Formats: sequence, C-alpha cells, structure tokens
Amino acid sequence: ASSITGVGLSIITARSILHGNAMQAVALTVGIATMLLCHWLNRRGRTAAASLLLVTTLTLLVCYLLWIGEGLRDSALLMFPAVLITAALLVTPSEVAGLLVGILLAVLGIGGATLMGWRVDVPPDELPDRMLDSILILLVSGFAVWLMIGDLRRLLERLRVQVERYRESQANLTYLSQHDALTQLPNRILGRSRIDQAIANARRNGGHLALLFVDLDNFKTINDSLGHTAGDDFLVQVAQRLCSTVRKTDVVSRQGGDEFLVCITDVADSAMVSHVAQKILGRIAEPYAVRGTELAGSCSVGIALFPQNGADFETLLRNADLSVYHAKDAGRNVFRFYDESMNARMQQDLLLLAALRTAIAQQEFVLHYQPVVDLGSGRIVGAEALVRWTAPGRGLVPPGEFIPAAERSGLIADIGRWVLGEACRQQVAWQSEGLAPIVLAVNLSPVQFRRGDVEADLAKALADNRLDGRWLELELTESSLVQDAERFIVSLQRLKATGVRIAIDDFGTGYSNLSYLQRFSVDKLKIDQSFVRRLTQGTQDQAIVQAIIQIARSLELTTTAEGIEDATIRERLVALGCGQGQGYLFARPLPAPAFAELLRAGQPLGEARGADKG
Repeated sequence: ASSITGVGLSIITARSILHGNAMQAVALTVGIATMLLCHWLNRRGRTAAASLLLVTTLTLLVCYLLWIGEGLRDSALLMFPAVLITAALLVTPSEVAGLLVGILLAVLGIGGATLMGWRVDVPPDELPDRMLDSILILLVSGFAVWLMIGDLRRLLERLRVQVERYRESQANLTYLSQHDALTQLPNRILGRSRIDQAIANARRNGGHLALLFVDLDNFKTINDSLGHTAGDDFLVQVAQRLCSTVRKTDVVSRQGGDEFLVCITDVADSAMVSHVAQKILGRIAEPYAVRGTELAGSCSVGIALFPQNGADFETLLRNADLSVYHAKDAGRNVFRFYDESMNARMQQDLLLLAALRTAIAQQEFVLHYQPVVDLGSGRIVGAEALVRWTAPGRGLVPPGEFIPAAERSGLIADIGRWVLGEACRQQVAWQSEGLAPIVLAVNLSPVQFRRGDVEADLAKALADNRLDGRWLELELTESSLVQDAERFIVSLQRLKATGVRIAIDDFGTGYSNLSYLQRFSVDKLKIDQSFVRRLTQGTQDQAIVQAIIQIARSLELTTTAEGIEDATIRERLVALGCGQGQGYLFARPLPAPAFAELLRAGQPLGEARGADKG
C-alpha cells in the first residue's frame, strides 16, 4: 500500500514540477499530510480507519488531477485500477464496492461536466467514446479486483487458520512438556521451576517455605487388583484433593508414579505446616469412588523446611524424601519432619545393606532351631528355623536389625532362598542320621512373594535335597494373605501341591479374617507371644487366646502358642485346649548340632530355661 501510494504521489510531484501548477503542489501537500495521519492512526492500532482514509484520499487526489488536467484522457485515469488493488488489500469488500461506485460516479461527473461546458479537454464528438472506454476499463478493473479480493481473502483466511492451529499446537506442546498428561498437574520440570522461583522469593524476602513429599501407601495393590485404568482414576482424584487442600499460591506437582510434591509458601511456623500436612492426610484418607468400587487410601508425608533443612531444591527434595521413609516406618498415614538424625540412620542403613550383600555372597548366615513341643507331653513335634547372621568384626547381628533392612531393600528374597535350601538340607541330614522325623517350619516374608519366585525356590530346595514336602511348614503373616488375595490363592495352591503345610504366624495381631483361613487352606495358627505372655494377667488376653483356639478347633487347624516362658502359662494353655507351644520354657533357638542332641535324647521338655524369647 505504501508503494502504490508512493507511486501516486510521485506522479503528482512530477506533474507539479513539469507544469509549475500551484494547485498540484497543494494536492501533493495534502497527500503527504494524509500519509502522515494514516501512519499515526496505524501506530495506535486504528489500522482499518487508516486504510480507509488512505484509499479515499488517493481516489480524491486522482479525481482532482483528472478535473484540472486533461479529463478522461489524462494519464492519471490509469491510477484508478491501482487504487482499487490497494483497497482490495487494505479495506473490506463492501468498502471496495463503495469505492468503485464512487470512482464510476466521478468519471461520469467529469464527463458530464465536460459535456455541459463547465470544462474543456477533448472535442465534444470524442467525449462519449472516451467516457465509455473509461467506464469499461474501470468496470473490468473492478471485476478483476473483486475476484482478486475473494481469492486473497480466502487465502488469508486459510493462512489465519493455519497460523492459529500452529499457535494452538505450540501452546499444547508447551503445556504437555510442562504438565503431567494424567493429572494435569505441573510435571517434574515445571514443578521444580516453580519451587525454585518460590525459594528465590523466600530467600530475597527473608521468608520460609516447606516442601512436602507425598507418597501414596499401597498404591500398587490398587493397580494389581483393579487394573491400571482404575489406578489412573485414583491418581486423578488424589491430585484434585491435593489442589483443593492448599492455597492457590502454593505449588502442587506430580513427581512421578504415586509421588507428589507440595510446596507451601509464606510459612509462618512449623505448626502451620503440621496443620496443612494433617489436612492432606485427612483428605487422602477419605473414601474414593473408582469405577463403581469404593476404595480407601492413605499417604505418608515427608517435610523439609527452607532454609533450616536446605537452601536449594535438590537438598530439600532429598531431605523430604528421606522423611517419607521414616513416616512409612512409623506405620504410614503419618507425616514426619526432617531432622539430622535421619541422615545418620540412612548412612547406617547403607552400610548395613552393603554388609548384607557381602554376607549373602560369602554365606555368613546360619540357621538356629527352636523346638515346637506337644504341650501335654513335652515331646518335640517340630522346630522353627530362625536365620542368624554372624558378621565379621560385629559378631551376632540381631534379626530385628537386619531383617527389616533386608525386606526394605528386597535382599530378603535372596536370604529366604538360602534359608529354604539350608532348612531342607538340614532336615534330610537329620533323617539320614536316624533321628525321629519332625516338621520343620520356615518363615516367608511378603517381599519374597512380590519380588521373588517362592514356588520355584521351594521346588528347587525340595528337589535338590530329595525331601518330602510333608516335613516342611511355611509360616506366613496375615498381611501377606490379604495383599493381592487372588494371586496368593493360586500361589499357595501350587505350594500346597508339593505337600508342604501352611501356618499363619502371629495370629491375632493383624486382620484375623476368618474367611481367608479356609480360602488359603491353612493348616496351623500360631498365637502371638504378646497374648501368651499376658495370659495370666487379665481376662481379656485369655479370652483372645481362647477364641483363637476355638476358631482353630472348629476349622480343624493345629494351634501353636509362641513365647511360653513358665509352667503356669503352659498349664493354662493346656486347659484352654492349645495343642503345641514353643518358647524359652522348653529351649532357646539352638545351632543344628545342639538341636540334634535334643532329638537324640528324646526327653520331654518343659523346665524353664531363661527369660526372653530370642
């Protein structure tokens, strides 16, 4: 448009110079002033008004040149098509149509004025032809411009749509690169960026903030039992609840899997953070409706404070993550603040795990055996194999110290595999020595079912040692049975097919669900020692023990009482109908040679031999 306008003004300028016409100089001045005004309007966003003013002024200038010049034979007439093209590019179709009508009226007016004698430019006999030619040229030019307008506007519309789609695509790509596709929360990248910004603001203003690491409890159970689609729906609801629990100025992001980060800004004190963490625990614990099923959920929360527990995101995240593990160790569905002692414990755990891996590789473990006796006669009817670790330079490491660490790390699967093989080997060795056959019990950790292959390990241990499965008993905790129950049914059926017996250890301390006792084909219930030791101290524990014994009797199961320490408790158990027992009243856990001596002696056991159970 500027180029076309410049050409028109150049023509006016040339004519002014050649003819020295003052009026044309005035027209030139008006044209330049109009261009400046159009530029001013365009800079202020009034582009449509500037465009209409430009083409209107240019049309009037051409009409003026025709009037003062040679009329319809003036070369300025050739500028009208250029004006129409300019208008087609700048203004609306209706305005172009109006401009064309105005040009035609101007041509008719100039021609009529010449016929009336108001002005003279050509002989009268040539004027009608010149008018007709001019009108035809303008009509053809106008039609061509009209067609061009349609094509151009369709092209511009397609281009606008493509540009809009490109912008939307770019916006979507940017959004997807910064947000979690499932929960629509900021992802790890955007979450860190926003938390870094919050840390920078807190550092600049001398403020405080808290980073909460939220880890869902037992989320894998939902995925395994109901499927990943249901698990996704569950995560979406969790994300919505987290967002509704905190302020809009706080940051909620998905760290990955079942882990979320919540950054609480403008923290006044730790009590405020505790209140928010408690609200999160409460909201996550509310029931969920997932695909027609009502689910219960919970989470563990680890908290790190800025600047007390870290001056940057990485340090705060590491300390909040470490606090989550302590929250889970505390029983889950709780929150824990970070403190320096956690680092020391983590270092100890790392050293312990390294030593455990070495112990597995170098076979530093041994089995001790605690006899299980018939409470009526004191005769040994079985034994429980208990793993012991003699670490070089440390001596005997308590099971309560290394077993939980082995379970957290998954090393318990390797240890359990060795225990199965060693127990079967020792059982065969005793039988080959002619000792009376007894049932040997081996504890199985829930982690062995999740991370190992208990069925293959058992089959290999029995086959390698040529042991009949009926002389082996597998002890499971109640929590093992209720996690992924359908899977356990199939697994235990295969284990039972080898002839082994199944016992529920520490019965009464967990779910104590009667239905699974039949579904899992259980053979024995072991009464937890916490009930047994208090048996003579009150009626409540006695009622619990009596109820367990009656349940076992009605289901035709064997009962074994753990932790028997004195004859009075033994007599009370016999009176209640308990069949078997173990504890320091009979014997401590013994190395294999010492236990073999007990079997050879064949003497009833029942005199007190110490205090606490090992």
